[in-house]
Amino acid sequence: MTRALFLLSVLCLLSNAQEPLRQTTEGRLWLRIPEGRAPLQDIQVSSGTATPAPWEKDAETSKRLTDIVFPIRWWDWKEIIIRFTPTEDGSVDLVLNGPWEEAKPGVIIRKEVLWDSITAEGTAVENGNFETGPDTKPDGWNPLYQEYPARESWPLTKVAAYEGKSVAASWQNRPLTQTLPLRAGQKVTLCLRAQAAKLPAFISPKLLSQSTPAHRALAKIKRGVNLGNCWEAPPPYSWGIRYTSEDIDRIAAEGFDHIRVPVAWSHHLKRKSDHYEIDPAILTDLEPVLRRALEKHMHVILNWHHFDDLTTDPQSNRARFVACWEAITRHFKSWPPELFLELLNEPRDALTTEVANQIYAETIAAIRKIDPQRIIFVSPGKWGDSRELDKLRLPDSEERVVVTVHCYEPFYYTHQGADWVKLSGLRGITYPGPPATPLILPESCQNDPSIRDFIKGYNTLPADRNPCSASQIRELLDLAREWSVHFGRPIHLGEFGSHNVSDQASRNRYSHDVRALAEERKIPWSLWDWKAGFAYWDSKKNQPYLRSALFD
Repeated sequence: MTRALFLLSVLCLLSNAQEPLRQTTEGRLWLRIPEGRAPLQDIQVSSGTATPAPWEKDAETSKRLTDIVFPIRWWDWKEIIIRFTPTEDGSVDLVLNGPWEEAKPGVIIRKEVLWDSITAEGTAVENGNFETGPDTKPDGWNPLYQEYPARESWPLTKVAAYEGKSVAASWQNRPLTQTLPLRAGQKVTLCLRAQAAKLPAFISPKLLSQSTPAHRALAKIKRGVNLGNCWEAPPPYSWGIRYTSEDIDRIAAEGFDHIRVPVAWSHHLKRKSDHYEIDPAILTDLEPVLRRALEKHMHVILNWHHFDDLTTDPQSNRARFVACWEAITRHFKSWPPELFLELLNEPRDALTTEVANQIYAETIAAIRKIDPQRIIFVSPGKWGDSRELDKLRLPDSEERVVVTVHCYEPFYYTHQGADWVKLSGLRGITYPGPPATPLILPESCQNDPSIRDFIKGYNTLPADRNPCSASQIRELLDLAREWSVHFGRPIHLGEFGSHNVSDQASRNRYSHDVRALAEERKIPWSLWDWKAGFAYWDSKKNQPYLRSALFD
């Protein structure tokens, strides 16, 4: 552990006799080379990322500590394989820990990771199955900073091991470490199994079948497109995009079978004594487009976008959110079942997945009193991230809910040039990497270590391990598919796309890869967007940009 991290951990321990608990969706470990020895090079991981320690200001110290982060789940063991070849004899510390996150400044959240069946080739791991040792710690492993938990206490109790009877546990403030010998030129392969520890009061959600009403409804759609940058903008739709029935005719002619329609309902619902009513002005503009889509035998996902009050202060705006959905549901109750309702686009900030669970349950119950059969879409937190699905909890009795996720990875490719995410100066990234000529990082991005690491990997790593490749897309969609199959909750990819600053050949390759990977996993998708900043349709030339990528 570096001096900075050691001091941070000590301060956290002094200020926190009881750390707040939270279930993790990520496993984490370090490979640490002793001072004065050559850093490990070309570290390969089967999933997740392996980067030099980004918090270290000293470049040499950073290179000697590799931070490996990868997705895990509470309902099954996740395998992670790590490969590297040392250039000199020596040793490496294998440090099992967990994600670092603060509940507030100086208060670290305790996210416990379980480990089992650690095996190695090219080196030796002692007691990798954690079967031997006293009650206080497994043989061969040293816990740092805090006392190791007893076998019959959380998080070790009532855990089904990957094999054998015992597992190990670690988190950021109680790493578990072992020193492994290295020989120059001897390739090392580490295989580890990890799982998220369930919280003490954990209740497992019900497992549904693969033939619920939601599955049957979702089976009727395959390829969709978002009508972006219109009704989700504040009145009078100041983002400059308008949609008419002519757009719907073109969308249908291209081969799309559904549209996703973002609306900032918070601007268009007015309180009337004890209830809300939809402003007739938005309906006059919106409904002809929706009806035209239904006439063209398309499905419609009607979405609520940009309820910033709710994502900033969920509890203060919870009742308003539920009451507004009651008004929307009443208005559209008589519409055909091909109209779906999506509760909220990309929950984020204070509206975490755990907080959204409670609000979703209340909102769904309110909708069901008005319209028992309507198909409802919901999204996990952190902008619809697949890695949040394990935290999502839906009513066990509810079989008419589809879960929708978004995928804009690799983000620095898809959002290059986008000023709303402060990437206007980042341009010239092609997909996939590496580029024929290395990209020079613009001055406006040089102080961002995340962008620096991305561009370094983009410039140097081969296609199969390049950060600008299909690997992250595949990983996110695999997570979504595996979760969907296990829990019986159908999955929809509600948004993906690339900013039109990217060159057209790259946009075609990227769109093709996401579409193909989604369809391989039987996940219906909806492109962002039809004719705005991530456009499918070229409004000036009245022709498509991405037809071959999405339909050939």
